[in-house]
Amino acid sequence: MRMLRAVLSALVAALLVTGALSTGASAGSAPKRIIEEESPRDHQVSYNAFKLKGVVSEPQLDGTVLPYANQQVKILKKACGSCKWKTVKKVKTNDNGVFKTRIFAPEKGRWKWRSKVDHSNGYGNTKGTVWTLYFD
Repeated sequence: MRMLRAVLSALVAALLVTGALSTGASAGSAPKRIIEEESPRDHQVSYNAFKLKGVVSEPQLDGTVLPYANQQVKILKKACGSCKWKTVKKVKTNDNGVFKTRIFAPEKGRWKWRSKVDHSNGYGNTKGTVWTLYFD
């Protein structure tokens, strides 16, 4: 009887430890970077082109914020609500974490645009604001 109890308690303890490790790894998500963007509607460059400008920064444990300098930012676009996001452009940030690019509005319909920074260095995937561009 003692042998059976010892085996069962070891088995239960092993299952609990395995379950705690698997949920602990997925529950603690990586921190996100900060993407601050200016509305492209305020910066029309030509008939159907707008300037998207944003700043990417990385929050630190001590409360400070460092720029995401000289790194890649993806510009994603989708043509409809049920369509998937597609990478249209890859731009680099400058020393201050600033990126700039042109995005366009279609002659008919609507396009949704968004910026994205992939996970790296302990930070998770970070997505910017969704912007919808169209003509009335």
